[in-house]
Amino acid sequence: MNSYRTLWPYLRRHRYRLAAGLAALLWVDFLQLMIPRVTKHAVDQLYSQTATAVSLAWAGLTILALAATIGVFRYVWRRLILGFSRLVEEDLRRRLYAKLLTLPPAWFMARTTGDIMAHATNDMEAIRMAAGLGLVALTDSFLMGAASIGFMAWINGRLTLLALIPMPLVTILTWRLGGLMHRRFRQVQETFGGMTGVVREYLAGIRVIQAHGREDLALADLDRVGRRYVSENVRLTRVSGAFFPLMIMFTNVSLALVLFFGGRMTIFSTISPGDFVAFISYLGLLTWPMMALGWMMDLIQRGAASLDRLNRILEQKPEIRDPDQPQDLIEPFGAVTARGLTFAYPGRPEPVLRDLELVCPAGQVTAIVGPIGAGKSTLLNLIPRLFDPPAGTLFLDGREVGRLRLSDLRGGIGYVPQDGYIFSGTMAENIAFGRPQAGEAEIRAAAKAAQLDDEIMAFPDGYRTIVGERGLTLSGGQRLRLALARAILIDPPLLILDDTFAALDAEAEEKILETLAQARTGRTTIIVSHRLTSLKSAALIHVLENGRVTESGGIEELLARGGYFAHLYHLQSAWLEGLDNHQPLAAGQV
Repeated sequence: MNSYRTLWPYLRRHRYRLAAGLAALLWVDFLQLMIPRVTKHAVDQLYSQTATAVSLAWAGLTILALAATIGVFRYVWRRLILGFSRLVEEDLRRRLYAKLLTLPPAWFMARTTGDIMAHATNDMEAIRMAAGLGLVALTDSFLMGAASIGFMAWINGRLTLLALIPMPLVTILTWRLGGLMHRRFRQVQETFGGMTGVVREYLAGIRVIQAHGREDLALADLDRVGRRYVSENVRLTRVSGAFFPLMIMFTNVSLALVLFFGGRMTIFSTISPGDFVAFISYLGLLTWPMMALGWMMDLIQRGAASLDRLNRILEQKPEIRDPDQPQDLIEPFGAVTARGLTFAYPGRPEPVLRDLELVCPAGQVTAIVGPIGAGKSTLLNLIPRLFDPPAGTLFLDGREVGRLRLSDLRGGIGYVPQDGYIFSGTMAENIAFGRPQAGEAEIRAAAKAAQLDDEIMAFPDGYRTIVGERGLTLSGGQRLRLALARAILIDPPLLILDDTFAALDAEAEEKILETLAQARTGRTTIIVSHRLTSLKSAALIHVLENGRVTESGGIEELLARGGYFAHLYHLQSAWLEGLDNHQPLAAGQV
């Protein structure tokens, strides 16, 4: 039951709702227990030939009244208790989502999207069932069972003991199979997460699958994980499915004992025929608690397994959070400084950045170039603390980034990553993501700065056009420019562009750079690019190789040094010259 510690605050918060719901449930159980008493008196009157039409009519009307009252109270408890389970589900889902938003990228890199989605679907459903119907089954299993046994003992204690002979077997079975059911359901949930991840990945990459004609591969892979999921469910069903048949079997054993021994007692007038009929009715009422015991164990174990999985996330301590005594960053200017910065990703011993020394002055454009894997994107991810840099190594406006409030730090940065992620809303909603209160004129101005306004207006719905999941209705260049417009709209003191112009043609790139140069006069911009045409406006260029800055300076200064930058410059210049002359590069020039 330690798994259910997460639900205690909800039990306290909604105690009056639960108390009223449980009271209504108890009234249902009590009224159900009264019906056999009415039946007993009617049967005894018939046996003694003292029954009249009026007495039998009153017995029938009493049972109808009890049934109607039971219906009313049953509606009340279902509304209150099952409603409580929905409230728990809603709040836990909100807590899960809020927690996920605080976890660093490294946490998501170690998990599949499918497993995370399983927490929000199957796990939430299992917890809701345990908090609702599981609570009902728990109450009925003990209270209804105890009350039925009490009325049976009132009629005849010896016959009650005979009827309860199978009960120890029920206890042993519940104890032995409960833990096994808990473990197998946890395996089912983990398998479901893996299957969801495979489906999500193939649906997201459907165009690649179709372009390469590998539908057979996708079907075979999905068939494999689907069969594993079915296999795990069958293993669980072998355990959970045995509860109900065994409960019914034990109940029928009790019924057989009661019919044999209770019938003899009735024949010898030890108990009256009415008592015999009432005893069988109470035994019938005991059938549900015995079945509910198995169902309750199934629900409780499923809920416990899901809560264990959920608690592991809710108890995660965000590695990247506000410092205990944050420094103020009232008016950021965007100057970035790295001093002896060495960084390795979690779980990877080899550092990406090695003793990095770098300065990006405030109010001007700084470019960072270098070969693939040099650490350029890693450095950009460290500035807004998407990953945490070591203490005392990275500074914004002279203040260590780890000592700043995340809201202050990230609020002063506009970041356009390489993938240019687009949400499945409208064009306007995507541009205004960082400033939801922005007006239509401001949104259009940002789109114009990103050279996207004309293309948006060419769509039938203009800025109300739905871009689809991950912006799949847009080209790669349109997605990047949409992400760029989003960053331009917030007009940040520091704008970070990570290879943003890679998917753009030279004309669009040049127009965007000209617009940015005019709009961001006196503001800091950091550009990472492999294309030297993107670096025309850069006042300072840093060359990163193997995690270190190997060259720094302006274009002319770097060309004079004859290093990596000069080599890259001459290579791209030769390529462009070859295009102008319609002559491809020779093999030795590549």
